[in-house]
Amino acid sequence: MSETTPAAAAAAAPPTAETIRRARLVWEQGRADLREARRRLRAQAPLDASYLSFQAALNALTAVCYLHGEFRGPTFSTAQLARLLEGFDARFAALVPAAQALEAAQQLNPYAAEHDGAEERRQAG
Repeated sequence: MSETTPAAAAAAAPPTAETIRRARLVWEQGRADLREARRRLRAQAPLDASYLSFQAALNALTAVCYLHGEFRGPTFSTAQLARLLEGFDARFAALVPAAQALEAAQQLNPYAAEHDGAEERRQAG
């Protein structure tokens, strides 16, 4: 007798109109975050652009969670969201390493001396 996991059970059920509405709302917020990130990058504000890009990724993954009926997923971790989504579709496993790298970059202090770009300039020159 096989057990059905909550993720598999939710994946088997089609999304409801309310689920789709919620997913669309989060998806559109992610699109807005990404547009603003691009604008900030052009305006030479890379920290703002980085934060907004991270928010866009969180929103996109959250929208997919909503479509699968998962409304209580991790809210601040793209890697945890990707692992959760892997339970619905194994292809999301490919996102985990990139999501972990994104989170690691978010944890860097851009004002610390070791991250001031001097090392990159020295290696390039």
